[in-house]
Formats: sequence, structure tokens, C-alpha cells
Amino acid sequence: MDEEWITMSEAASRLGISLSKISRLAAVGRIKTNLNPYDERTKLVDFTELRAMFPPRSTKGKQVK
Repeated sequence: MDEEWITMSEAASRLGISLSKISRLAAVGRIKTNLNPYDERTKLVDFTELRAMFPPRSTKGKQVK
């Protein structure tokens, strides 16, 4: 499986989940993280791994306002 390393905030935005949820998963070791070589304040997560944990939600049957 190919890895796609992105920032935690980008992953949260793409998946529609909170940044704190991703941070908690990383803190307890449920997901892999790497240091960001361009910004030492942020960590990178494997988006492929997260996408498998949080598949896209279906909006079928829901009204969009």
C-alpha cells in the first residue's frame, strides 16, 4: 500500500473529522506519524492509513442546506 504523508490539519480537513481526534490517535500510537522536514512544529500522518480508518461518509438521503 502506498503512503501519502500530509499534515494532521490537512488530513482532518479532507476527512471531515477534528484535528484533536487525529492528535489523540497519534498520541496513543494508533496511527503512524513522521516529523515534518519543512516545519518542526507539525507532524505528518499517513493519509492512506487514516482514510482506511475513516471511510468517506455517505450523504445519500440527507438534505444539504
